[in-house]
Amino acid sequence: MYIIVKHTHLTIIALTFIFFIINFALTMKGSEKVNHKLLKIGPHILYSLFICTFIYLVIVNPLNLYPFVNGWASSKLAGFVFYVLSITLALKWAKATAWRIVGLISAVFWLCMTARLGFADHIKIKGISEDANAFIELTQTSLAAIC
Repeated sequence: MYIIVKHTHLTIIALTFIFFIINFALTMKGSEKVNHKLLKIGPHILYSLFICTFIYLVIVNPLNLYPFVNGWASSKLAGFVFYVLSITLALKWAKATAWRIVGLISAVFWLCMTARLGFADHIKIKGISEDANAFIELTQTSLAAIC
C-alpha cells in the first residue's frame, strides 16, 4: 500500500505542476479561460490530496523520517510551502510580467530542490549517508538563510 500511495503522491506533484504551467500560460496570454472552473478548483483538490498522501507517507514511512524531528522531512515540507507560495506569487499576487516570471522561476526552483532532496534520501537508503546528510544540511542552511 505504501508504494501505491507514494506513486500517487508523485503523480499529484506532476499534476500540480501541469496545472500551474497551464494557468501561468493562460494568465500571461490574458485569456479568460483562466477562470474555467476546473482550472480554479483543480489545483486546490490536488493540494488537498497531496497533503493527505504526505500525512499517510509520514505516518507509515519505513525509515522513521518525521517532520520537525528529522531534517529531511522538514526540508521537504518547507520546500512544498515555498513551492505553493511561488505559484501564488506567479498567478495571483504579481501584477507585472517580470514578477510573474520571478514566481515561475521560483516555483520551478523549489520543485527541483525538493525533488533533489527526495533523491538524496534514496542515496541515504543505499548507504552513502555522508553525501545525503551533507546535501540535507546544505538545504536546511539555505532555507534558514532565506527565512
